[in-house]
Amino acid sequence: MDTTQTLRLVPRRRRPDATGPGTAPRPRTLNVTVRTDDRILLSVEDAAERLDIGRTMLYELISAGEIHAIHVGRLRKVPVDALREYVDRQRALAGDTTAAHDNAG
Repeated sequence: MDTTQTLRLVPRRRRPDATGPGTAPRPRTLNVTVRTDDRILLSVEDAAERLDIGRTMLYELISAGEIHAIHVGRLRKVPVDALREYVDRQRALAGDTTAAHDNAG
């Protein structure tokens, strides 16, 4: 289901506004459409982004057998479940007993 939300942009630094001297800056709004990502297969680039690592690092993890990937035609795809399993294993190795699914996207 698509949802339209209005967000208020808050700049980190004050920039001169084109409204002129002595006037308050206008609030800026941006309309965006938010869609849930319910794909079950991700490109290597999208999977790397989900894990917040580089594409090269993800290819290394795939080559090492740490993350499972499949071929769809000539494309290499990473199942979302493979990312969750990898995170679960890493958390278990670190001694973290909380469920990884709570924060997995």
